[in-house]
Formats: sequence, C-alpha cells, structure tokens
Amino acid sequence: MDVFDSRVCVLGEGPFWDPDRQLVRWIDGLGHRVLSRSLSGVIEEFGVPADLGAAVLTRTGDLVLCLPDRLVRHSDGAVLAHVGGPGVRSNDAKADPAGRLWHGTMDYHESAPIGVLYRLDPGAPDTAPQVDHVTVSNGLGWSPEGTTMYYIDSPTHRVDRFDYDPATGEAVNRRPFAAVDDGFPDGLSVDAEGGVWVACWGGAAVRRFSPEGTLDAVYPLPTDQVSSCAFVGPELDLLVVTTAGENRPDDPDAGLTYVLSPGVKGQPVGAFAG
Repeated sequence: MDVFDSRVCVLGEGPFWDPDRQLVRWIDGLGHRVLSRSLSGVIEEFGVPADLGAAVLTRTGDLVLCLPDRLVRHSDGAVLAHVGGPGVRSNDAKADPAGRLWHGTMDYHESAPIGVLYRLDPGAPDTAPQVDHVTVSNGLGWSPEGTTMYYIDSPTHRVDRFDYDPATGEAVNRRPFAAVDDGFPDGLSVDAEGGVWVACWGGAAVRRFSPEGTLDAVYPLPTDQVSSCAFVGPELDLLVVTTAGENRPDDPDAGLTYVLSPGVKGQPVGAFAG
C-alpha cells in the first residue's frame, strides 16, 4: 500500500477513474472540494459551496455534484433534482451501467433511519425514492453482468444485494450479501471477476468478498478511517483508497489517498446519461 496523494482530506470519498481526462478523481466531502491527480502526478482541485456527498461523472465529461439538498451540474450550476430534508444530507452516489444516477442521503447525526436511496433517470424531472429508512446510505456497485446491485447502509454492518434489471433499473429482493464486523462498511467497488471490495471505516482495511460473499482478502491501511475505493488507470488494474483526517489530528496517515496493485482488474466507471 503506497501513498497516491498526500493532500490531507477531512473526509476523502468517492474515487473514480475519468478515462477521457486520464485522471483519478475524488472528493473531500467535508473539506468542500473535488480533487484529481494523473498517474504521472499532475494535481488539480476546485472548491464547492457546501458539504459534498459525491461527484459523479457524466457521459459528456461533466460532473454531477451531490450537495446536501440538491444535485447540480458542475459546468453551469443547473439543479437536476432536490433531495433530502431536515437533518439529512447527500452521501454516496454512482451511475449504473445504463447511465441512471443512484444517490443516497444520510442522517447528519448518523443515528436515525431518515435517509433514502434515490434513482434519477436520464431526462426525468426529479429523483424517485427506491429504499427508505436508511441511516447512512453508502457503497453502491453492480456485478459484471449487471444483474446484481450491491448496497450498504453502514450501521447495519452489512453489504446487501438486490436483483437488478439493467433494462428498467428496477432493484428488488434485497438480502444480505456479506457481514462486516470489524468497522463499518463504507464505499465499495466491484471488480471484473465479480469480487466486491469494501472500505471499512474504523477497521483500517479494505476487504474483498468473493461473488458468493466469502471474505477472501484483507488489505490493511496505516489509518483506521477508510472510506472508499475504486479501480483506476488505463487498464483499471490499480485500486485507489480514500481515507479521512477528521478527528485524527495526531495521525499523519489519516486523510491521505492510497494505491495498491490488487492483481485483478476493475470495471469501467458508470457515467450519468442525463
């Protein structure tokens, strides 16, 4: 495990590979910025006006910024949808392979099930709620064949799976996939073999689960607040891992972004088609 980027994030989250610009991109959600870095070390960043739950790539190369109460297009500030309500904010979001945007909210205090997982279809005037009674909506991902969707509500200490219809975006038959007892499951990424990689907040590791839900690898990190992971690079053969520096002033490894060569490739990132 090596340091990929030494900029300290209050809450590093949501990494993804931008293939057109050949950049790794991620957010500092509570630091109000979007960061990027090329594999050769060229860095960029820009600020946002509020807490940020995620930044999602679009098929035109733009970004959808998931602000506390709305989804906005970065290039022109257009509001794509309003979300949430009192006491909640945006959290993790991803586009599915067909270009639909899945977006979750969470209780600011991380204690009450007042969040919702939404879906925004391209061209739709607003989001449609899909899962309610969520406390901390987190990791999203799809199996290589696109017929399983993975989802995390962190306080459950569990990764769940749904049967997924790629043609309609319907997710049904929610059931447990894997338990995460050491820390809280946070962001996730699915590799090309169907393995599910889970960042473990408070667990100082990324864990890989087989397509059957069996733990088959653990990759330790030097800091405990591990928030998310994603496959990056032209061959999608590197795994970037984000962490958080919040409440860790004496930990020099907290808030940095890490990289490893996991020996397996990832899948192309989904991009919003709206």
